[in-house]
Parts: sequence; C-alpha cells; structure tokens
Amino acid sequence: MLDAWLTGREELHRLFGIHKRKELHANKLFKGRGQFCENPEQESAFTGRARAKAARIALSYLSERGRFELITIGAAERSPHVMYARFIAWLEDWATLHDTRVMIFYDGQHGIDETGTLDARERHELWERALRAAGPYREVHRSLDLSTRRIVEDVVMQDSRYSQLIQAADLIAYGAYHKHRHTFPDVWGGSFQPSHAAIAAYMQTSAHWGAESDEGVHWLSATQEPPA
Repeated sequence: MLDAWLTGREELHRLFGIHKRKELHANKLFKGRGQFCENPEQESAFTGRARAKAARIALSYLSERGRFELITIGAAERSPHVMYARFIAWLEDWATLHDTRVMIFYDGQHGIDETGTLDARERHELWERALRAAGPYREVHRSLDLSTRRIVEDVVMQDSRYSQLIQAADLIAYGAYHKHRHTFPDVWGGSFQPSHAAIAAYMQTSAHWGAESDEGVHWLSATQEPPA
C-alpha cells in the first residue's frame, strides 16, 4: 500500500514538481492554499485544476496498485473524544470478528523537536503539550481489558508532515466528508459549497469501499455491528 502511494507521489513530482516529502494536506490543496511545488514557475502553474488532478492521481495510484480495505467511520457525535471512544469499541469488535490485531496512528502532536533548534526547556514544554493533547485518547486505550483487547498499544501520535499514510487518509476523509454533505445537504444543514475536486479524488477509492457502507462510510449507532 505504501509502495503504491509513493509511486503516485513520484508521478506528482514528475508532473507538478511536488516533492514526495512535501505534506499533501487536503484542506490546503483543495482550497488553493499553501506552497507545494519546488520552484515559483511550477507553483504558478499549480492552479485549482492542477491541484484537483494531483489529488485524483494520488488516490488513483493508491487504489489501483494497493491492496487494502477502506473503512471510514461516521457518527452523529460532536465530541471528538466520545467519537474516538465509540470508534475504538467498534474497531475492537471488528478486529475480534476478523481475528486480527490493530495499531492506531493518529495525526497529532508527538512531542519531538523535529527542527533540533529548541533548548531543554522548550523541548520539555513541547513534550508536555503532546502528552496533554493525547491524554483523552490514551485513556480510551488503557480502559480496554488487557486479557481480550485487540488494539495492542496506546494510540501513536504522528505528525502528518512525516507520515505518508496519514496524508493519504487525510485526502480520503476530506473527500468522504464532502461527498456525504453533497449527497445529503439536509442532514448537515447550513450553507456549504462541496469541493467537487475532493469528491472526484475520493471516488478513485470506490473499489475498496465495503459492500454494506454508505458510499464508503460506516455509521456508528448503539446497535450497529462491525462489517462481516
């Protein structure tokens, strides 16, 4: 799967000058923000149409050459911490059903001085902020029964700038969100202009959606069972 994604990243570098170590951040990419290309000429040519094409290419390479099952989770829940706990319970059931083990990587602060420019006090503060931010998620993991748990470790916080697969997940989740808001505007309410470019990129992954999913999304409810 990672090899498929990196092959797509190489294609983005060839076509647009986007280095594979440059973070492919969905919100910035689709809203025309940020600098992605290696030189001003390439950046000037990286228009909205080119950005949409880049997203489609990245996810098409992942989908056509990667072997994976795509599960996007949704729920009518405003609290991210409660949502995370419900997701972990669902994932435990899913892992039990498939007799497998799971590790979770989460886009968040990890307390590491990537620049190497911070002094001892600043590094300590960075680490403490990361620990506090991860606390609610870590507690969900530590509340699992050690004798039966399928998620084998506390959540691992990883900055998306340094994780290719988290960047892939970001593109997919962004597209899934826009797809559902576009299909069911009355459910979400409010004024919203969906990104058709994000939706088109997301549709590249449709071959990996579960048969019982709602356009790739599994909705959590009190009685919902994990997919067979």
